[in-house]
Parts: sequence; structure tokens; C-alpha cells
Amino acid sequence: MTLFAFASTLEFTRMFPGLIPPDSEISQVTDKVIPLAVNGEVIGSAAILGVGLLEFATNLSRLLSRKDELCITDVILVGICGAYKNRGLSVGDVVRVDSEIVGDLGVQERDGSFVAWSRIGGGDIVQYESASLDKAPRWVAELRGASGLSVNCCAGTDQLAESRALLFDCDVESMEGAACFSVCKAFNVPAFEIRAVSNLVGNRDKSSWRIPEALAALRNCIFSA
Repeated sequence: MTLFAFASTLEFTRMFPGLIPPDSEISQVTDKVIPLAVNGEVIGSAAILGVGLLEFATNLSRLLSRKDELCITDVILVGICGAYKNRGLSVGDVVRVDSEIVGDLGVQERDGSFVAWSRIGGGDIVQYESASLDKAPRWVAELRGASGLSVNCCAGTDQLAESRALLFDCDVESMEGAACFSVCKAFNVPAFEIRAVSNLVGNRDKSSWRIPEALAALRNCIFSA
């Protein structure tokens, strides 16, 4: 059975209202696997695993250690993201993120420039990838593919957004994708990631965010599958 993995209660409750109280603390739901049904048909289960690389990885690992008991066959990470400018994406677009790079692991030089940790020792930037698309549900495989950057601190300026997009050549920015792909690979569980663009990454302006619209687009994508 597919596990739909969410980072936040906001994302889950906006897409599947009524299944948990909207003011639930994350500690109350991270050990819970919630059945999901569309039009009376069970399409999988869901879990809310926490925001950011560390909490998401920890709680996903706890669930996958019980994968046989919980009948988890594959994982689809579902959420919102910001899109870097000039990458051909618009607010409301739903994409399948096929690869992730950890974007804020490294050092800042005195001039303010960023050096990825993997390059300090002369290595390549580590890329985490989804499972092969031949293992994906058709509706996931048919989505537009994108490359992602996983960060614990989202960009809030045009300068940082532009430098990240240039350095890592990525389309979207979010906070958990690399953790999902890495943990699922360790447990030999196929993993995929779908996200809806809620904003363009740049100077932080919450008035331009379209979170409800992005989550509605995600809900429509899943419900029409």
C-alpha cells in the first residue's frame, strides 16, 4: 500500500480535511498511519512526519522499520514548494521531483559566498534520486519532471535564490525531499515526490504566496488519478 508522506499538518489537513483535528501537535500524529479513501476506495495511507530534513528522516525511518506490519510498499512525498525564477514553472503547477540535492550543507566564506560541503574535499555534489518511473503509478509518471533542492532554511532574498539556482541547477526548493529519497533507498522502498508550486523563490513576500491554491491543485491531482 502506498504511503503518502506529508511534512506538515497544514498540508495534510488542507488536502484531507476532517481526518485529524487541524490543531493537532506533530507529536500526536507522527506515529499514526491514516487510511486514505477517495470516493469510498482506499488509495493508500498517509503520515505526517515533520518539517525539515532531520525530523522527516527520523519519523520516516521509524515507520519504514515497520513497513511489513504497516503494509507499506512505496512512498509518495506530497507537499508544496517554491520554484526558482526562469525555470519555466508557475504558481499552481504540479511537478514530479525526480532528484534532490541538499542545498545548505556547506560553509560560507568571508565574502558571503557559499561552498557546498561535498566540494570542500574535491568531491561531486551528492544527488538523491527517486525510484525508477517504471515503478511509479501512471498518474505520477505522467507529471512534469523537475529537479529539487532540499534546504533547512528557505531562501528569502532574490540574491540567495539566484545563487542557489545557479550553483545547483535546480528547479524547485523545499525541505524534505533528499531525506525521503535517502531513507527510502536505505529501506529498499520505492519513493516518489510530487509538489505544487505555491510561490516563486526570491524576496520574501507572503502576500504573493498561494498555498491554498497549490494544495487544491495537489488534491485534484491525487483525486483524479
